[in-house]
Amino acid sequence: MAIKMMLRTKAAFRLALCLSVSACTGSHEKFTATSDGSNVLNVADAAIAGGNVNMALNISRSVLARDPHNLDALYHEGAAYYAMGRCEDAIAAYQRALQSDPHSSQAQTGIGRCLIRRNALEAERAFTSAVADDPDNAAAQSDLGVARALGGDFNGAIEPLQKSLLLAPGNTATETNLGLVLALSGDSADALQYLGPLAISPNATPKVRADYALALVGAGRQDEAWHVLAVDLPPDKLRAALHGYEALLSYQTKPDHKADRATQAVRPPTDDAPNVQLANEATF
Repeated sequence: MAIKMMLRTKAAFRLALCLSVSACTGSHEKFTATSDGSNVLNVADAAIAGGNVNMALNISRSVLARDPHNLDALYHEGAAYYAMGRCEDAIAAYQRALQSDPHSSQAQTGIGRCLIRRNALEAERAFTSAVADDPDNAAAQSDLGVARALGGDFNGAIEPLQKSLLLAPGNTATETNLGLVLALSGDSADALQYLGPLAISPNATPKVRADYALALVGAGRQDEAWHVLAVDLPPDKLRAALHGYEALLSYQTKPDHKADRATQAVRPPTDDAPNVQLANEATF
């Protein structure tokens, strides 16, 4: 039974891709060209925000043709490639930025956001460098928490997520991720403090309600979790969902559980339970 549970919880703690940045919160980092006093890269910002990534890429390339070491243009080029799903090209742009500024927190963050799609541990190293170079980089702190959670280190994910919220209060995706990580680490009481207000908000999503239900189950409040899940699930799925959450929390929080950080995943051990996911923070 334990082996079956482990197999069911291994696969991927997938990001809920909203494919924009710090995505679900609508935040977007602004870069400004400085080498020639031009604000042309502001147009690239607008192009990325509007989904016209080809325009953003062309603008960044035009700046780089005149100034190959323009950091802002390299950041934009990396962001445009990332939005296109061309992560190898994005990493190459960020690595060129690091050649000019080895302590570029923005470049390290960009690299981490590409790596997180394939290897949470490699991404964690990039985000660790990013926050070492700039501890006030709220996005990098949040992304570091996401990477650690994806690698199965829920306790280690808590501190950077908390730091991110101190730097950027009110970030819904970070609050959601922190609440979920707290629940999975066995601290359902604190998890409810974050997830409760989000779950009763008029803007609450099924994902937030599912995470809130998970925390309620962890707090022994199954009846309340039932009513929360009933908003999004048909009656015949509710009992299986609750049993799935109970089994998941039991496995994640038992004292002798040793996470295999290279393959650790979090998924309810029943196909009927709502998928447990992190809100996306790993995008520009």
